[in-house]
Amino acid sequence: MIIVFAIDSYNDANGGTIATKRLVEELKKRGHEIRIVAAIHENPDDTNFYKIPGFVLPGAEEAQENMTFLFGKNDQKVFKKAMEGADIVQVQFPFLMAKGVVKAAKKMNIPVVGAFHVQPQNIMAALGKTSKLLERFLWFSFKYFLFNRVDTIVSPSKFASELLMSEGVKAHHNYISNGIPVEYVPGNYDRPDWFGNKLVLINVGRHADEKRQKLLIEGVKLSKYKEDIQLILAGRGERTEVLKEAGKALPVKPYIEYISFEDKLRFLNTADMYVHGSIVELESLSTSEALGCGLPCLISDSKYSAASQFALDDRFLFKSDDAEDLAKKIDYWYEHRDELRSKEMKAKVLAEAEYYRFDRSVNEYEAFVKDIVNPTRPPKEYILATKRT
Repeated sequence: MIIVFAIDSYNDANGGTIATKRLVEELKKRGHEIRIVAAIHENPDDTNFYKIPGFVLPGAEEAQENMTFLFGKNDQKVFKKAMEGADIVQVQFPFLMAKGVVKAAKKMNIPVVGAFHVQPQNIMAALGKTSKLLERFLWFSFKYFLFNRVDTIVSPSKFASELLMSEGVKAHHNYISNGIPVEYVPGNYDRPDWFGNKLVLINVGRHADEKRQKLLIEGVKLSKYKEDIQLILAGRGERTEVLKEAGKALPVKPYIEYISFEDKLRFLNTADMYVHGSIVELESLSTSEALGCGLPCLISDSKYSAASQFALDDRFLFKSDDAEDLAKKIDYWYEHRDELRSKEMKAKVLAEAEYYRFDRSVNEYEAFVKDIVNPTRPPKEYILATKRT
């Protein structure tokens, strides 16, 4: 099939762009022709890249520069050229260009679907603002530019689909996990000597306020066992220096550094628990990667996050933005670390991970696209999901 992905920036700017890249590369391997419409492409020499003008949102210049992200502008000539002979068009973000892409696809009688990869809270965090009025305005904009213009939307989680429905979006909702990348599997790694017999807690990702890494520091600080806990905050971002300063309050110096891919796999395979405090997630790639390696995950129950779907039970959930409750859960698992480190626990985590493996997600995406292109039954009769609940 010929599939057109319309995405403002095609690079590693954020979770949505990274997930798109992984999907595109796998679809190419399976023989599909993939065309990219974007303002930025990490490989501008790609013969299937159709470039459109880009712009920066006023007030978000620094954040967009840090992420290397541009919003795309409408260019009907480029859209038409990219869509010639295409089987389906998928619009990845609900921003300005989405309206023009949908218009072009419908004019050419090509099936067009929308994707849900960004919440208003993601934009608000980039702007450093919290406002109900701004949240409502962003939802209005998302629906105006994309969600109310397509008949079908694909989301990465049941949480995401339900969130759209709660906002009154009447399109057919389908949810397919972005999938755990194939590299994230159990491996034979030696536990680093500097871990010792401490309880090792790890978090991986961009250091940003909405990711709540500082909350993790506060939770460890309140733990009864803080002198025997090693915290790892792997990554970098605008909050890195703030985190390093806050980490000075801990008796065991936290490891706050960007790490190589090899060290990432080593740490995820040898730490005791992944800790995720982020308040905004439509799925959570970093948590799924930990799951894929067999690492139990302690996760915030934020009402804006789907990450809690990866918790094995209530013992692996803590109250959002509540350092005291996080400390209580850390203390519990310190006292039950034999269970946490057991083969039985790892087996449970890996059994859960099987629902989210990448190959399975791409298989379901292919089935989804084929049914849109050649419908065999009304879309309302089914929802594709990696894990059915």
